[in-house]
Amino acid sequence: MKNIILILFLFFFSTISADGNYSFELYSMSGKLVSTEETMKKSGAKYLIVDFFSLICEPCKRSLPEWEKFYKENKAKGFEFLLVMLPATGDRRKQEKALKDYFKKNSFSLESVFDKYSVVGEKFGVVEKSGDVTLPMIFVLDKSGKLLFKAASHEEAVAKIKNLK
Repeated sequence: MKNIILILFLFFFSTISADGNYSFELYSMSGKLVSTEETMKKSGAKYLIVDFFSLICEPCKRSLPEWEKFYKENKAKGFEFLLVMLPATGDRRKQEKALKDYFKKNSFSLESVFDKYSVVGEKFGVVEKSGDVTLPMIFVLDKSGKLLFKAASHEEAVAKIKNLK
């Protein structure tokens, strides 16, 4: 019964509305519930960059220092950033610990959430029902949660973002 309730809860919070809204809620690595809507409301940002990440994705790891730099330079210009971490295959608890250790060791300040069951990854089309994952994948949303564009690399995303300014 608990599993059914959990599945319904996850489905409710991850379903795209008919108007194409990509808003979601996930827990941060520190256990805080992070909502895209609240993040945008509190920051007053015009755009939200959502980057999907996994420890097995080398291009994802290489782009983190660049995203860190971009975020620091552009936060005041109306950009907010959210890193959605996906588990690799295997034990999700071990994956979560490995992700926490990686971020603690590398001292990234980007807001990070853990998509433990890949529900948000499926919503965005990054994770298929079969479990196949397409990474890197970056999405840029407007302040209402609507998708402006997606990109398959950090470089492509930054080039498209420059057109938003």
